[in-house]
Formats: sequence, structure tokens, C-alpha cells
Amino acid sequence: MTRTFEDDLKHELQDPESAKMFGAAQAKSSFAITLAEARRQLNLTQQQLAAELGVSQSYVAKLEGGEANPTLDRIGSLLAVLRLSLTTGTTTLSPYAEPSSWESIWTYDPNIRAEEIKRERDIAKAREESRELVELPV
Repeated sequence: MTRTFEDDLKHELQDPESAKMFGAAQAKSSFAITLAEARRQLNLTQQQLAAELGVSQSYVAKLEGGEANPTLDRIGSLLAVLRLSLTTGTTTLSPYAEPSSWESIWTYDPNIRAEEIKRERDIAKAREESRELVELPV
């Protein structure tokens, strides 16, 4: 009988340590993909998102590449800026799922659209500019 990669992986996932590592990698990948897609849908650059979060652009790149280990506080901040919410639920750990079919626990808030977010930013920018005009010496 010929062994396949899938058989080997299924066998490896029976080991708790291997399952932990696989689960962590899968969660990082899912978060990274969702973060990058949400940022692009909002027409934000990594630099713009970084500025809103108070972090460096390179940190945002690491998050989107699955190379960073953000704290839950940082994840909460990211979700708030991107108008995402965390939904609860579990799925079976599967070595067979394709990245595009993985169920994401990061979901868009359907009540907030990208245009509304842009409008909020435009209003905040206009307010800041008007404050600067008021503060000019006469």
C-alpha cells in the first residue's frame, strides 16, 4: 500500500504537539489573508493602516505575511480599525482544506461599508485642517 502526504499529515495530526503547531499556523494564515483582503477592500495601503494603528508599516507587512504573533489586544485594535468583528465558532482541524475554503473567524460587519469609513476619514481630516487654520497667527 502506498502512503500519501495526506495520510502522513492525518497521522501527524493525531499527535497533540503536531496538531497545536498545525492549528497555530492555520490560524495565522487565516488572519493574515483576512487582514490583507480587508485592507485592500478599504483601499488602504499598509502605511495608512500602520498610521491608524500606531505601528510600523513593516509590522503590518509581517502580520499580512503571517510572520507576527499579535496579542489579543492588537488583534482587537486591528479589527476595530478595519470594521471587522470576531465571531465565535469552531471548525474541525483539517489538513485537506484549501486556503480559499477555510472558514474565517474574522468577518466583515455588514452594516458598515467602505464608503462610510472613507467619509469618516474625510470629515476627520477636514476638522483637523480647520483647527490648523484657526491656530494660525493673525
